[in-house]
Amino acid sequence: MRDLRLALPVAIAWAALAALSPHPAVLGPGAIASGASAAAGLLLAHLVARRGERPAALLRTVAVGAALACPLLLGADAAGSSALDRCDALGLLLLGETAPTEVVVTGCDGAGTARSAMLLRAPDAPLAIGATAIGRCDAWLDGSRWLMVCDGLEVGEPAGWASWAGTLRDGLLASSAQLPGMGGELLPGLTIGDERRVSATLRTAMLDSGLSHLTAVSGANCVIVVGAAFQLAAAMGARRRVRVAVAAAALGGFVVLVTPEPSVVRAGAMAAIALVGIVTGRRAGAVALLSLAVLLVLAAQPHLATSPGFALSAFATCGLIVHGRPIAEVLSRALPMPIAALVAVPLAAQLWCLPVLVGLDASVSAVSVLANLLAGPAAPIVTVVGLAACLASPLAPAVAAGLAWIAWLPAAWIAQVAMVAQQLPAAQVPWPVAPWGALTASAMLAAVLVGQARGRIARGVAIAGVLGLVAAGTAAWPSVRLGTLADWSIAQCDVGQGSATLMRHGAATVLVDAGAEPSRIDGCLTTLGVRRVDLLVLTHFDVDHAGGASALLGRVGLLVHGPVDERSEALVAELAAAGAMTHEARRGDAWELGELRIEALWPIGDEEPGNDASVAVAIDAPDGGVELVVLGDLGAQAQSRLLRAGVPGASVVVVAHHGSADQLPALYRRIGAAVGLVGVGENDYGHPTDASLRLVREAGGQPLRTDRLGTIALAVDEGGVRVWSERVGGPP
Repeated sequence: MRDLRLALPVAIAWAALAALSPHPAVLGPGAIASGASAAAGLLLAHLVARRGERPAALLRTVAVGAALACPLLLGADAAGSSALDRCDALGLLLLGETAPTEVVVTGCDGAGTARSAMLLRAPDAPLAIGATAIGRCDAWLDGSRWLMVCDGLEVGEPAGWASWAGTLRDGLLASSAQLPGMGGELLPGLTIGDERRVSATLRTAMLDSGLSHLTAVSGANCVIVVGAAFQLAAAMGARRRVRVAVAAAALGGFVVLVTPEPSVVRAGAMAAIALVGIVTGRRAGAVALLSLAVLLVLAAQPHLATSPGFALSAFATCGLIVHGRPIAEVLSRALPMPIAALVAVPLAAQLWCLPVLVGLDASVSAVSVLANLLAGPAAPIVTVVGLAACLASPLAPAVAAGLAWIAWLPAAWIAQVAMVAQQLPAAQVPWPVAPWGALTASAMLAAVLVGQARGRIARGVAIAGVLGLVAAGTAAWPSVRLGTLADWSIAQCDVGQGSATLMRHGAATVLVDAGAEPSRIDGCLTTLGVRRVDLLVLTHFDVDHAGGASALLGRVGLLVHGPVDERSEALVAELAAAGAMTHEARRGDAWELGELRIEALWPIGDEEPGNDASVAVAIDAPDGGVELVVLGDLGAQAQSRLLRAGVPGASVVVVAHHGSADQLPALYRRIGAAVGLVGVGENDYGHPTDASLRLVREAGGQPLRTDRLGTIALAVDEGGVRVWSERVGGPP
């Protein structure tokens, strides 16, 4: 329990920073309020200590958490008040080789500064880790995070501390270039976190099987590197301080080699603090060390407070510390201890990460424990041998190639485990969407924690298992009912006040818009059994159409979008960095996916970003007839221009702008759809209006709205349109 003296206050400070980071204007006042709350809490704790130590201890914990939040909020406020958007020329220290990448802003119009930022785009600039660059950039603040797009950067040579890293990375890529199959794709990712060769198919399989953490260089990799360096120095007879120095140098070099991504920053900080504990001879608790690492990382990079990747990294480490051994002891009652220990590692990590995971993706991998059990032992071999190939590449390319072939064997095994696990029945089990999914997962974790505290962890695990089965069964029920319309081809997801429309044929899937919340679109895709989107159309970048797109990272083949501005460039760059190709649509553009043909009907020419620049698309069925027309948020004036330019008839139309009153009846008569889908939720705009529903009926169609029916699926064939709805009772 001593570890919790730091862990709980750090958790409070982290939560305060995460809650206030999206609102830069309140960071300063929030820091003042936190300081005042800390002082008041300590005073109140002193006053109530006479009545009982437990209430006083609780007040002291909250007060210390508020005190820790104060400098974190001040740091975030300082980062946001840097006024980088007013600088004519910025000096940058580059921390990556391709945009988007982390940078440190070192200068503003010649004045020195030190601010973390994300460089989204730098056309034609030869980026290099450790290099300095100067140029004109458009910068803007996203919460407490500076984002920027730079043109005409003048990039210098990498600094001495980083110049060697590029040579080694290029050497590993060259040594592994001829390796066959998915093992060759995966090797650079497993070794140095370079996923550029990983195909979309393999990336999806790694995600579905719960193995994607192996290519996100983090704690496990740092432990391997530090442990290998420490043991090597010990074998050479070095004293403890020398061994620690060697391990610290290896850790620093590894962080530079793989680039300082958020997970690497957290892992490096944790390992560095552990080394401090070794060199000072103090055996601090592991949870306290992790808490200190989290605090230091948040102080250096406040924007990570809202980063799911950072949260997953910290929670997984905490799960291994707190529950790795207890769960292994419970499992050892039925399994040999070595096997129980191997199973306990992914089980403990997944238990702690589950509240975050289900908030991002409303599904749970039912095979991740088995996949990690099979693939986990191979990962250290790939890391060690792959790093050896990386180090050998400049001096002995032939040796490096041989080592790469050795590392290819376990890498190919991991890839094969991912591909097979993805195909197993119930590889992805539906889970309730936020907030209920996250609350259920938190309740499962609480059950295990309470059981452990009372010395009955087996009972806690059993209760958590029952809660998980009930949650999964509840979430899976719509999918079971959807089996009655297994041949659906069009679906309108219930994403609240927003829009998300799916069309599929064979293996091809098109998604038009993603709603406002990542959890809502992800839950809909899970219900419909969709894991990958071949073509994503973001009609425009209003949050109710594009806010949920972050749930699709790594799952999109091609992104088609409307006109962008500096605010929307970040999302486009994020999807591109996750593997999607991108294209800004104009009328006449067309794409073919198998037997589906998708044609852009709008915009025509250069339009200012906004509702009337929405991408409108028509999707053709295999027999040559148009099945679906989606109009985005086009208003009546833009609809009139679209009608004059030409629009085909269709079986189904998605009513523009959630059924607002700003519609052109003649356009709907021209389309002549049998069904008008309305993506709508609770709102203050009066959507959908009676007039919009009436014009669908007058054009010969039946309006179907997601606020009443939930997710709607349609099967379109020669007999007409058959309807399934999520909420029992069907269409009106």
